[in-house]
Amino acid sequence: DSLSGFASGTITTVRGSGYYVVPGKACSPRIDPAVPPHRWELDPAGAALLDELAGLECFAGAYRVVSSTEPKAVGTAAAIVKRHSLPAVEPMDALGEVHKTGFVDDHDGVMVRLFREPDRAAAPGWETAAAALKRFGSCLDQLMSEADGRDLIVAAHATVLSLWLAALNGQGWVNPADWRAVGMPDLAVVDAAARRVVHPFGAWRTQTVSRRASL
Repeated sequence: DSLSGFASGTITTVRGSGYYVVPGKACSPRIDPAVPPHRWELDPAGAALLDELAGLECFAGAYRVVSSTEPKAVGTAAAIVKRHSLPAVEPMDALGEVHKTGFVDDHDGVMVRLFREPDRAAAPGWETAAAALKRFGSCLDQLMSEADGRDLIVAAHATVLSLWLAALNGQGWVNPADWRAVGMPDLAVVDAAARRVVHPFGAWRTQTVSRRASL
């Protein structure tokens, strides 16, 4: 299935032999320096974009919808559930974004370090890229096994999804430009059986992503 998501969340939905990934970048989060990033809500200003993504026909018929426990991802998944009358969202800690301690100076530079040195914390208190990928990937492996050929939607986050998709593609590390290019909102479709990306992030705006298409 495929996962799609907004702002700092991404959603992947697994359809039949595949799934969709949607980053929580469907719309911008409501940034509040006084609140930890993992508690940020979706910005109401992005509601139209979220509605556009949530309305994609490819999400119809999913047997299960899971997300990280962060409000951005839960909100993204909930919009898709409501639009297509799908089962209730199941929040899971293991699908969370790379754990961070808060704001950092030179965020772009810190992200480059995160991707290039996966076994080292990019900033004090941050989860390493390797640890985040292991946590997230193990959860997705279990979810895909349980899906057993049925459609699955996963709402997660841009950084951890970039790590996972890069690993799926056999890349040794994430190109920061690919991470920056993840849209708000965005969607990627992955064939779970073949372990390959069917529609990369951004493709949904120029291609028709229908149920079981290209799988």
